[in-house]
Parts: sequence; C-alpha cells; structure tokens
Amino acid sequence: MGLLAEGAEPTQAYWLPELPTRIAETSCIRLDPRKPPDQDYLAGLAAVLVVRTLPSAWLTALQALRRAGVPVVLLLDDALLDPGALAEQAWGYRWRLWWGLTRHRNQLHTLISQLWLTSPALEEACRRAIGTQGIPMQRLPLHPPLRVVQPRPMHRVAYLGTASHGAELRWLWDVLGALQRRRADCLLELVLPPHWRRRYRQLPRTRIFYPMDWDTFLLDTGNRQVDLLLVPLLASQFNQGRAAVKFFDAARLGAVGLYSQRPPYAGFVRDQEDGLLLPDAPATWLDAGDHLLNHPQQRQAMANSCRQRALSLCTVQPNQCGD
Repeated sequence: MGLLAEGAEPTQAYWLPELPTRIAETSCIRLDPRKPPDQDYLAGLAAVLVVRTLPSAWLTALQALRRAGVPVVLLLDDALLDPGALAEQAWGYRWRLWWGLTRHRNQLHTLISQLWLTSPALEEACRRAIGTQGIPMQRLPLHPPLRVVQPRPMHRVAYLGTASHGAELRWLWDVLGALQRRRADCLLELVLPPHWRRRYRQLPRTRIFYPMDWDTFLLDTGNRQVDLLLVPLLASQFNQGRAAVKFFDAARLGAVGLYSQRPPYAGFVRDQEDGLLLPDAPATWLDAGDHLLNHPQQRQAMANSCRQRALSLCTVQPNQCGD
C-alpha cells in the first residue's frame, strides 16, 4: 500500500499509525508526492492512502488507479472540501488548500474511492460539499498512539543570539547541523534575530524564539531548563569589550555552558568545573557537547557548580531605581 502525504505531520501523528491495515493487509511505503509514478510502479500498488490534499503530480495516476479498481482513500481532518469554510482562512493558506483539494470537489469520485473523516461535523460538511457522487465515508475514532501524550525524552541545547552575533551564527550553523545529524535526541532552542530565522528553521527539531525584552527574557530563562548552553565568541574588536554575562544565563537555565576559550570567559569560567572552555574548532564543540549529553552525572554536577557560583557572585541589595 502506498502513502501520499505532503507535510500534514500532525494529521499523520494522530490518525495514521494504525490506518493502513484498514485498507490492505500489506506493507506501507511512502510515495513521493512531487514526482508522477511510472506505470510499472503503479501496477505494484494494492491501495493508496492520501492525506489531506491530492498532489498535482499524481492526479493522472490516481485517476488510472480508480479506473483499475484500486482503492484510493482520502483522509481528511479539516473541512477542506467546503468552500465556505475555506473562505474563512487567510488568503495564502486558502489558496494552497483550494489548489490541493477544494478545486477537485465536483470530480472527486474520479480520483478517490473512499473518504475517511475525523468528526461528525466534518462528515456533514463533506456530504454537503460533494453532493451525490456516491463516495463512501467512514468516521475514524480518536485513538492516537501513546507517543502523542508521552513523546520520547529529549536533550535541550540552547543558544541565545542577538543581531551582534552574526559571525557566531555563521560559525554555529555547522556545529548544530552536525549535532542534529549525529543525534536524534536533541531539541534546539535558539533565540535568533530576524535575518537568521529562515536559515535555522531548516535544522530538524529546532525551536526558534524571537528576541525578547529584558524582563521577558529574564523570566523565560529563569523558568525553563536546558542541558547545554552554547556560547561561542569569535575573535573581534567588538567582542573584546564583552563581559561574562552568559555565565549567568547558563545558571538561570540550569545548563552547562560551553564557552569560547578567550576573554571574557577564559579567566572567568573554571574549566571542567562550572563550564567548558573550548577552542574554535567546530569538531571540538561537537564532541564536547556529545560527551556531556552522554554523561548526565557529570553534566548535572557542572550545572550545579555554575548555579552555586553564580549565586555567590550576586548581590542582595534592592534595585535603587525601583522594580
């Protein structure tokens, strides 16, 4: 059985795991929605499950499968066949959905043999939208796999950037890309200025934050926890004037900081005790982070030392300028 899905990851996560066996007692293979299949490939398909939209490259093939009597099932979890419901959406989103499915509603019976739907209201909307085309509909129970409530544990790796860190962000791209290729258990949490968000969104398992005002930033970093905080600082005249403030960011986040082995961190961070001082070689950073993620006791001890030292350096005097 073939699976055709362009994106639609949440739909697949909630509804897909046990569905293929409802169509055909056979293995499930993912089909490339961007390329039309050749005839020999089509002949080997016992059934096709399509998720949400009908790929343009497959329209002719789906019609051929229907004429040959091969089951083609369309899974919907939104009212994508209802032009009225679609009109409520933003223009760009509406256009993509109209092109991907809604425009086919009057000839849907030539493309699919069955509809699988996820709610009673959606079933009624689809009946109104496609009229008397005679397409059987089946409503699916909401019984997602356990992992949607209990996803696998992940390590969190953070970087807190601003517009003044362009050189560091260029350098960090290779390190984080290599980390995500090496490990499947890391969630990146990155504070990035606008110019860099589009690029870093390409990395898997990446959560991107907008830069925040100071009060929000302080509350955010003081009320979540990460495992590693990356603090590269390349050689530049501007960076020579910085202070070791990101040591305190690491303390608030409960993280081990990985710092460039130059001032202001060289001479301030106690290497291997409350942080790591590293040369600029990306492979060294990758291996050091990998080691700490694989050794939780060492990582926790260093994070605790960072926190305790940061607290010892803080004053308790009230803010003379008010809250």
